[in-house]
Amino acid sequence: MRVAIVGATGSLGAELLAVLDESALAVSALIPIGTERSFGTEVEFRGGVFPVETELAALRGADFAFLCAPTDVSLEAARALLRARIAAIDCSGALAAAPEVPLVVELGVAGAPALDAPILAVPPGLSLACARVLAPLAREFGVARVLATLVLSASASGAGRANIEALAEETIALLTQQELPDAPALGHPVAFDVLPWTGDVAGDGTTAHERVFAAVLGRALGDATVAVTSLRIPVFCGDGASLAIEVRETVDPVRVLDVLGKTPGVALAGHGPTTRAVAGSDLVQVGRVRADAARPGSLLVWLAADSVRLTAAHAVRVAEARFGRV
Repeated sequence: MRVAIVGATGSLGAELLAVLDESALAVSALIPIGTERSFGTEVEFRGGVFPVETELAALRGADFAFLCAPTDVSLEAARALLRARIAAIDCSGALAAAPEVPLVVELGVAGAPALDAPILAVPPGLSLACARVLAPLAREFGVARVLATLVLSASASGAGRANIEALAEETIALLTQQELPDAPALGHPVAFDVLPWTGDVAGDGTTAHERVFAAVLGRALGDATVAVTSLRIPVFCGDGASLAIEVRETVDPVRVLDVLGKTPGVALAGHGPTTRAVAGSDLVQVGRVRADAARPGSLLVWLAADSVRLTAAHAVRVAEARFGRV
C-alpha cells in the first residue's frame, strides 16, 4: 500500500513512522505530509527517502492514511479522504468523539467495531491508556463513574515538538538566570511549574482536551459518567492518570489486579510506575490499586504511559488487523 501520514513531522507522526517502520504492514511507498515549515525536508523509511509534502492534494496518491496532525488539519484531511474514497485511521482525536466514526479501543474482544468503515478512530493520548485499563474492569464489575486527574508531559495531547523545545529553553533560561522566551509555546511558562489547564479554558471552566477525554472515555465505557481535570507538568515525555473508579459491584483490589494482570497491553507495577519509567513503552503500567476508604464501592488506581508511543502503536495494530500483516 501507499501510506500517507498527515502530520508526519510532528511528535505523534514521527512516532507513528517509527512504529510503522518496525511493523509487518506491507508499505510500497510513503507519503509524509507536514506544514509549510517542513518544506524541502525528507524522511527515511525502510531504506528509502521520501520528500515531505505540504499540500493535502498529495493524499490523492495514497491507498490509506494516518491522521496525526492538529484537529483542524486532521478534519480537513478527513474530508478530503472521504471525497477521494481513501481509508484512514484518525490518531489525532479530531474524530474520536464523533458517534458516526467507529472508535477502536480494543481488538479481538466482544463488541469491538468492524474495521471496514471508511475512517476509524483510535482514542488519543491518555484516553487510550485509561480505556485500556477501565474497559476490562467495566466488563467484569461494571463502572458507574470515573473521576480522572491527568498529568500531561510537554509531548502529550498534541503539544508537539515545539513545546518540547520550549520546555528545554525555559529550563535552561531559569537555571542560567536568563530571560524567558517572550511568547511561551503553551501560553504560560511551564518549566518548574504545574499548569492546571491544557489549552484554552471555556466559559464553563473546561478545556477542549478535557471534553474530548470525557467523551471518548464515555464512548468506551458505555453508560459510565466521566469527570476529568488535565494538568500540564514540566517533564518531556511520559504521562500519568489518577483514577477514582466507582464500580457497580463491590470488589476486592486483589480481584482487580487479577483482571488487569491478564489484560493485553497492561503491566502491573507494584506501588506505581513513574512517568519517566514508561518512556518508549507500548504498555500501560498500573500501580497503587486500592480501595477508596472514603467511598465504599470505589477504587483508586494510578497508571502511567507514554501516550504518544501508545497511540502510534495502537493505530498501527489496527491497520494490521484491517489490512493484514503481509
